[in-house]
Order: sequence, then C-alpha cells, then structure tokens
Amino acid sequence: MRTVEAVKGRWPEIFEYYDLPPVTGKKHYAGECPACKRKGKYRCDDKDGTGSWICSCGAGDGWKLLELTQGKDFKTLAREIDSLIGNSYNGGHNKQQPRLETQTTRVKVISKFSTLLPLKDTAAQHYLFSRGIFELPTGHIRFNTEEKTPFGNKQAIWSIATDDKGAGCYLHRTILDGEKKADFDGNKRMLKLQEDNYLNFANSIAIRMFPVSSTLGIAEGIETALSCKQIYGCNTWSTLNAGFLRKFRAPKGVNHLIIFADRDSNGTGLAAAFECGNKNILSNNDVELVSIRWPETGDFNDMLINGAKVFQEQLQR
Repeated sequence: MRTVEAVKGRWPEIFEYYDLPPVTGKKHYAGECPACKRKGKYRCDDKDGTGSWICSCGAGDGWKLLELTQGKDFKTLAREIDSLIGNSYNGGHNKQQPRLETQTTRVKVISKFSTLLPLKDTAAQHYLFSRGIFELPTGHIRFNTEEKTPFGNKQAIWSIATDDKGAGCYLHRTILDGEKKADFDGNKRMLKLQEDNYLNFANSIAIRMFPVSSTLGIAEGIETALSCKQIYGCNTWSTLNAGFLRKFRAPKGVNHLIIFADRDSNGTGLAAAFECGNKNILSNNDVELVSIRWPETGDFNDMLINGAKVFQEQLQR
C-alpha cells in the first residue's frame, strides 16, 4: 500500500513515536507548538485521519508537521514510517510480511485460555492469599493446572494484556509450585501475541482485570494492582512494567486516573508515573484529575503486607 494511504488513521501513534503533541480535537494544546514553540496556539484535529493541525504559525497535515520538525525529506520519512507501521511498498506492489508463527501462537494461547479455570478455589487463590491479597480479578486472568516447564509440570497464573482496541498483545505467566511461586529463575514469563510492527504502536497495553470506571487505577505489577484494588476499592489494571505504564492513556469515561507507582531506588517507577500523568492531562480524553501515589519504599503489595507511609501528588487539566 502507498505510504500516504497506509498512514491514514495512524497519526496519533506516529506523533507519539516522534515525541510530538497528541491529537487534541477542538481543544488547543497546553504546551508548545512543535513548529514555532509558542504556547497555547497549537491544536491537532486529525481531520479524516490526515494528522491535520493548525497554529498561528501555519497549518498542514501530518506530513508537513514531520517535515517541519524532523528535518527530513518526504522519502526519508516515508521509509521510516513504512518500517514503523509495518507497511510494505515497492513500486505499488504489496508484500505481506510473514506472520504465520505469531498468529499460530496467538490462536493457541487464546484457545487454551478459554479452557482455564477462574482463580477462585485454586492454588492461585491461596498463593494470592499468602501475599495478603483477597480481592480476586474479574477478568483476563485464569489458572492453568498443568504448566510445562524445564523442571517438570507446575501450575501457572495466566494473564492476557490487551491494547485499547481489545487485541491480545502479551501473555504473562506466573509459575507456581503448589501454593507458592516456583523456586527457579524465569518463574515469570512474557510471550508476544502480535508482530513487533503492531506492538511498537499498540496503545495502553494493560491487563484489564476489572471493568472501566470513572475512577480508574493503574499499577505496574499484577499483585500490586490487586493490592491497590483491595486497599483503595479502586478498579486497578496492571501495565506489567514501567515502560507500558509510561505510555498508558486512560479510555473514554475515566475522569480520575490514579497511578500507583513503584518506589524503585533508581526512580524508574516514579518517572514513568509522572510522565504518564502529564500525558493524560494533555491528551484528548476525559481525564480531569490525575493522582500519583507511591509508598515510602517498595510497591503497594509490600505496603499491604508490611505497612508504609504513602505520598501523593495531583495533576489537573
């Protein structure tokens, strides 16, 4: 497909990749225009999926914005974007990238997942009890009674992380040995369910273990998210790691986003939380308030078990 056709509807993720402001609709972007650096003058309505924008300094489509801000010509940008979005263009002839292996894995995982047990009354429930967690997830997490490992058959908690379109992106497995976490390296595993050229642009990857609500929480780890649900009564999703948390954008209908950050010694969790909070306040969604909370040390499962002082910072639109 020609690149100019392939990018239609893909500008939000392309802008994010190039670290440009998001689509704002009819609202003006609170920060600087990426072209002229004036504050409060730029907005991007992405009309008809073209990446269209307007500012006091000018107007144009997504291509023009990239040319103004990246210092590259159209051919160079087109090659980069073809690679980023997985488009293949060669003299007008399409070339399908080989996807059979990933598709086969995804079909097998989804098929297997549908046969697995809910966590209630399983070794997984007792494992979570041992972590002080009594609030069980309502979706996207199940229990596998026979998990093959290099150390023989074990058990596992299977969790499916999806993007904002509902597509399965990753399978996360916590390997158990009875009611305890298996005692070997690699007792937590991640398996890709999509091609890299899809995952690179997938938005808001998370394990959506509870329904969307007007107040929604996110945290890195699964046990951390369940602990937050138990402590604060707030439906909380797991983003699996700081990288996905940083890129998370709340879905429509969420007015208050609570980000439960890990207190790492190197500050990775807090840095991701504040970047996520800032981007959500500036994004074209319904979030009016972001609360960023973190314990004095460790994560919220540590806090649930051992107790700790909790700090909070709030951001407003």
